[in-house]
Amino acid sequence: MRTIVILAALFLPFAHLSAQEKVRYTDDFRFARGIYLSLSDWKANKPVKPEEIISEGDPNSPKFFQYLLAKEQFRFPRNNEIVYVKTGDIFGYSNGRDIFYGKQYRFEIIGQINLLEEVDVVDSYSSFINPGEQYQATRAEGTGKLYLLDYETGKFTRCKPKEAEALFRRDPQLYQEYKQAKGSKKQRIHNFIKEYNFRHPTYFPRGN
Repeated sequence: MRTIVILAALFLPFAHLSAQEKVRYTDDFRFARGIYLSLSDWKANKPVKPEEIISEGDPNSPKFFQYLLAKEQFRFPRNNEIVYVKTGDIFGYSNGRDIFYGKQYRFEIIGQINLLEEVDVVDSYSSFINPGEQYQATRAEGTGKLYLLDYETGKFTRCKPKEAEALFRRDPQLYQEYKQAKGSKKQRIHNFIKEYNFRHPTYFPRGN
């Protein structure tokens, strides 16, 4: 018994340190700048950083991700190998301010229930490498439609009442409050996504 107590005491500081590595998400939280290859990478706030990507573009440029994601694929070194990734297969990216799912869906609300909006995306560049050369960008227009992303499962769907209500049902009390609330369904869904996330906070590691 004494041995077990001593071992527990030894590991307690490490458990405390691990718990401190994550912070509750708030609107002023900033995700690490880079490409998130998977849902788990996003949850870990661990992207492929711009300077790690083999590219002719300037990783410090504010247009770096627009340039990179207009390509079919990109590459970066990992474990003594060169990894190739199709840009259409990424989970998303952060430009240091906003975070996006895929190439074209910007997170508007972040938490256990995420609300995203489809926005414009640059899908080709005529020039980017030479700073003195003007470039022409071709844009694919976003529809402005709203989508839901479930933090736990990664399920991505259109933001429809049926889909939102299925998520609200995880909290029976909140779901009843939602059903009794007044106002348009669109506004109620928006408000109760925020309320759900407040009652069920999400924690992310701080970016490096």
